Amino acid sequence: MELQTALTQTLYAQLLEEALSYEVLIFEDGVVGSPYVNISHEKRYLYWQVKLPDGTFRRKALGLETEETKVLVERLVERKRDIQSAIESLKTTTRSFVSSGGMSVELAHFRVMEWLARAGLFSKAIVVVGSHAFGALGNALGVRWGSSLKTTDMDFARPHGIALATPVSDVTLNVENVVKAGDDSFFAVPSLNIKFPATSLMSRKSKVKIDFLTTIRRKGDMSPIMFPDLGFAAEPLRYMDYLLGGPIVRGLLIGQYAIPANFPDPARFAIHKLIVAQERAAGFQTKVQKDVTQAMALVEALVEIGRDYELQEALAALPEYGYGKVAEKIRKSLTLTDSPAKCAVEVCLAKLTD
Repeated sequence: MELQTALTQTLYAQLLEEALSYEVLIFEDGVVGSPYVNISHEKRYLYWQVKLPDGTFRRKALGLETEETKVLVERLVERKRDIQSAIESLKTTTRSFVSSGGMSVELAHFRVMEWLARAGLFSKAIVVVGSHAFGALGNALGVRWGSSLKTTDMDFARPHGIALATPVSDVTLNVENVVKAGDDSFFAVPSLNIKFPATSLMSRKSKVKIDFLTTIRRKGDMSPIMFPDLGFAAEPLRYMDYLLGGPIVRGLLIGQYAIPANFPDPARFAIHKLIVAQERAAGFQTKVQKDVTQAMALVEALVEIGRDYELQEALAALPEYGYGKVAEKIRKSLTLTDSPAKCAVEVCLAKLTD
């Protein structure tokens, strides 16, 4: 872990401000498509034709061709140019940010994120977790990670009851159709229990895997939860309520340009990683080490920038979710690292158990 330069941190702040200001224009109220003329009974009717993320077309009738409808078409075309201009502006700032030392995601992953963002996924109280959250939180904290970013997985989470203080749009989408429109080699990964719906998608071409995760509905019920507004199901995981229950960080998914998204609180993310590392089966030791490495990198960053008090707050919140007895799991994970920052967690644990 190393601190990003002052220039990189300044460019991140500028990029975040730009991306948030353009968010509605590009992703929530953006105009895509083109004018379309239909001639019927020798009369010209104007439409605005939009290609949807699932590959189908939708035509919005504007009416009989008149001076008024021509003006409306021109306004739509102008708005489309505004969007393209906004994206070009974001691309320019993004290039400067990455060139100065900022972290970005692989192109194949960013393309999938872009498809989903344009379809409205990130307006559905989705929280990005996993390695992409780790990278994004590093940028938000003003630090740069080493080699712990490589991943083929893309993890999205949402509480089953939508308890986040985040507005949820009423747009309905079909996640599988959206990604298949961009890459037709995507397929729904069958669940081990054939009675359960799929909770993952994978591309045969790029090997990118998308996992949807959620909180447990009832104790002992690990059956996938269907989200009708996503057209897809999510897998309930233990401790996910703790991870998603803390403050939500507004940050960026950075590739060719920047997409605003929600991320977990970095301190809870670190503690969560230390806990789930001990939940993994014996055959997943590589993932265990990756969990611990990412957790300690976040701890080091929080200590370095003077926010180590957030670790104490994150640990103190565990009993609220019924996880007051996980201290031993955290201690076991700490034995797998020689990071000097583990002392910060050990001190916080000691205070918690006194």
